[in-house]
Amino acid sequence: MRHAFVLSLALVLLWAPQAPNAQQPSAASPPKLVSSWTLTSIERDVSSGTPERLTNPRGLLIFDAAGHAYEFATSANRQLPDAPLADPVRTFAAYGGFWGGYRVDTARKTIAFKAEGAISPNVTGKEFSRTFEQTGNRLTMTSVDEPHARGGMRWTWERVPTIDHLSPLYRQVVGFWQHVVERRVNLTTGAVLSESKRGPSVIVYTPGGFVGVHFVPLDRKPFASDAPTAEEARRALMGYIGYYGALTVYPGQVFHNILAGVNPAPGSILRRFAEISGSELTVRLQPAAVQQGQQTATHVTLRRLSGVDEMLPR
Repeated sequence: MRHAFVLSLALVLLWAPQAPNAQQPSAASPPKLVSSWTLTSIERDVSSGTPERLTNPRGLLIFDAAGHAYEFATSANRQLPDAPLADPVRTFAAYGGFWGGYRVDTARKTIAFKAEGAISPNVTGKEFSRTFEQTGNRLTMTSVDEPHARGGMRWTWERVPTIDHLSPLYRQVVGFWQHVVERRVNLTTGAVLSESKRGPSVIVYTPGGFVGVHFVPLDRKPFASDAPTAEEARRALMGYIGYYGALTVYPGQVFHNILAGVNPAPGSILRRFAEISGSELTVRLQPAAVQQGQQTATHVTLRRLSGVDEMLPR
């Protein structure tokens, strides 16, 4: 049965050429890793023995049981408006995150990641690993070999509990959704006027009441070195949309209340109408203004990578 609801998406959602080959967790992977987690601290230069604790840590980390992971983390100043293109180098210094596959080695206490898409083009497509320690509802991960983590980074996360009494609609929304195609449609004739593409991109809804987004531009070039120049950073941010926020679900509606983001900025509340049919999500953006007697709208198709059964903590 098709269900209409409102889905918050920012600007445009474009086509990812194929679904990622998410790395499946080993049979021995800790079942309590599957959950959504919020960031409590970020430390850098941990290899020096005197790590620096960054202020303003905010972020969302998500693991599902199908081998998909999402991360968005920032230490940007809460009091300053986000203007990523005004100071693109500062943006890359203050924001990080990716989505893709993961695999756990319980003996070595490491998590291997394969980033399908990321804020940084130097992370997109890369494999890297982190050590981890999990104590109850606290998860600490330390970088091993990933880009932009020179001197070592450490992140501490706290588990988010599941919303009480998830509704049937909420259960249907929950999961990892990958972009397939965006079409601009003439509402008068039904003709498809254009299609657009992106690199591998994702939107994630969690049973803990959060939403995460990485919409990656197509064919970005990596930086020449670990730290980008101003022009490299500016080009990499053009067209990138990424944020995390609180998710609210009502009959026929879903709202994204953005808590931290590169684009759009925190404080934005976004919504879209959409329909789910089987494993396909079709988002219908508001119709554009009538021009020359013709009205157009954007239709976005996303494909489910995982659902509520893979997202609920084990």
